[in-house]
Amino acid sequence: MTQPTRQALRQLATRFGIVGESTPMVQAITRLLQVAPTDLTVLITGETGTGKEVFAHAMHDLSTRKKHPFVSVNCGAIPETLLESELFGAEKGAYTGSVERRHGFFEAAHRGTILLDEIGEMPVSTQVKLLRVLESGEFSRLGSSDVHKVDVRVIAATNRDLMYEVRQGRFRQDLYFRLNSVGIHLPPLRQHADDVPLLVEHFAQRACDAIPVAYHGIDADALALLSQYHWPGNVRELRNVVETMVTLERGERITADMALRYLPAVEPDAADVSPTGLMHLRSAPVDAGTSADMQMLYRTLLQVNADVAEMKTVLRHLLAMSMDFRADAAAGDALAVSGQRNNDALPTLNMIELERMAIDAAMRKANGNRREAADILGISTRTLYRKLEEFGIE
Repeated sequence: MTQPTRQALRQLATRFGIVGESTPMVQAITRLLQVAPTDLTVLITGETGTGKEVFAHAMHDLSTRKKHPFVSVNCGAIPETLLESELFGAEKGAYTGSVERRHGFFEAAHRGTILLDEIGEMPVSTQVKLLRVLESGEFSRLGSSDVHKVDVRVIAATNRDLMYEVRQGRFRQDLYFRLNSVGIHLPPLRQHADDVPLLVEHFAQRACDAIPVAYHGIDADALALLSQYHWPGNVRELRNVVETMVTLERGERITADMALRYLPAVEPDAADVSPTGLMHLRSAPVDAGTSADMQMLYRTLLQVNADVAEMKTVLRHLLAMSMDFRADAAAGDALAVSGQRNNDALPTLNMIELERMAIDAAMRKANGNRREAADILGISTRTLYRKLEEFGIE
């Protein structure tokens, strides 16, 4: 299928709020448009806040099922003991407090679409019943052996690495392959920062229309600040910041100073920051007359300090695992604030080598258990899996 035209992308933005013209977003949108008219099961992956539910809604609305229900279920928000009955229903007396027959989400979504969000949180016992529905459309309510049949399209979403969960025995391999008939990966915002200007314009205009007030645009320096920010909450965080900013400022033109006031601060671990370091800079007021270049420098220094803090955390893990090198923490703080070089600190190792050594040491300490190694390093299992592939560590 050919890539969508610019006009088609604008229509998706207007109708569904799917905004993006960068290569990774166009790839995801192309797959969305390709699979939406079908009844194929789709697995949408991506970090929290990347827009997985937005894509699922669009997929339903662009399908032949659009006149029928769209039911969204967050599998991670329902206790394991209740998830099965919530999905498939329960007969009267099936469990304590069950005083009448209850229909489940699958019955509610009959002839429509069901989104199983956070599918990686689903217990294995419930996965078995889900696989049966996917294969035959059949299920039984909790407390009953009667077989019921539904016609439902299933879309699953997760921020977990399901193949890793399969290897750990927490997710059924046959269910994974059944869910992953078609996969759509939504990139984190840091990987398509070129879309930030489009997203800012979209969210700002939408917020101003809701007030309603006129939107007066954004300065180039402010847009640069927003584009350079790391956005750990991805598109959802950007939307919240922009909507709050333009609403409270009543649509006034967004300046760099204004953006700095609303951007969440980079908050490194307090234990890793010298009291006289950049935390002091963070608390210092920004004078209204400060140039935009200086404001951008402040923000850059804060990000650098966060990187240094993360680096020092890695060093602590290495020291705890009896590695053969030492780093002076005070010298690290001085390096972050003043930019001066300390030729005595780690003279032969670069950041990538330190990261590789930390991951290798953590894997050895955890006896190859990747979840345990990720906990030791203080990173997500998905990140660890990606790093293991990057460094070729078994």
